[in-house]
Amino acid sequence: MDTRTLLRCGVADAVLAPSTHNTQPWRFTLHGASIDLCADLSRHLRVIDPDARQLVMSCGAALYNLRVSLRAAGREDRVRTFPHVSRPELLARVTVGADRDPSDHDRALAAAIHERHTDRGELAPRPVSHAIMSSLAAAAAAEGTTLTRLTPRAKQLVSELIAFADRRALSTRRYRRELARWLVPSWRKRRDGIPIARKEYRSLLGARLRGAFASLEQQRVIASPAIVVFSTRDDEPASWLACGQALQAVLLTATSLGLTASFLNQVLEVPDLRERVAALLTPRAHPQLILRLGFGAALPPAPRRTLGDVLDEP
Repeated sequence: MDTRTLLRCGVADAVLAPSTHNTQPWRFTLHGASIDLCADLSRHLRVIDPDARQLVMSCGAALYNLRVSLRAAGREDRVRTFPHVSRPELLARVTVGADRDPSDHDRALAAAIHERHTDRGELAPRPVSHAIMSSLAAAAAAEGTTLTRLTPRAKQLVSELIAFADRRALSTRRYRRELARWLVPSWRKRRDGIPIARKEYRSLLGARLRGAFASLEQQRVIASPAIVVFSTRDDEPASWLACGQALQAVLLTATSLGLTASFLNQVLEVPDLRERVAALLTPRAHPQLILRLGFGAALPPAPRRTLGDVLDEP
């Protein structure tokens, strides 16, 4: 396979990464044997994610998929993050390196790219073993991020904070307006956003039902076999990008082990509540992501934009 085709295949895998509210906030540009990954700031959720922290982490997840795709195809992945100080939107440059023999682990992760999906429904009451958690923690650590499984008491506290964050956010008109842009009623044919049934759409945006949604989310957190927090020592774009790669490493590993996941980041969008989550971590660190992990049903993936939407080929 020639280098250009290899990189195009890599982008096709990269865009299957999860992103906040499925905004898919990335653009890629081919340059010979290299490809640039840029943040697409036109898709920045300025109310929900004012610092663009989740946007950068979403791009980090896409970057990790691209790296896995190259390694599984038998080539080295050479990565420079933030290669130009004058262009902060340029998050990474990936160059196709020398031939290498892909490992079984590379192949397993590459297969998981196409199987991974977000599961917002109820998870089976099947425990997640310590061995599985050790594998997930190792995957995160390899990308410079700490993965912490919450104790039952901490899980209860976080469930209450999440419910509070949901109620507070959904009571704000600016938040609801931005959220509504990315909740896509299932009868529409968009290639981005979160597909949602008519009843759920009204529940999230209807004044009388916001509290019921927050309570349901809290119950799902408490009932989940595992709630995990991703954290980093620093809280800057380089840490966010690394955490996004760690997220995808964990999600692909979890998928290969039969697990599904969903995101609980609303509590980390509120500075004072984020500090309360940080206080649960030992040693204290910057919480970046919260996941609900367990065994769920096979579900179709969220829609994705085409390569023509995200890839520039000068």
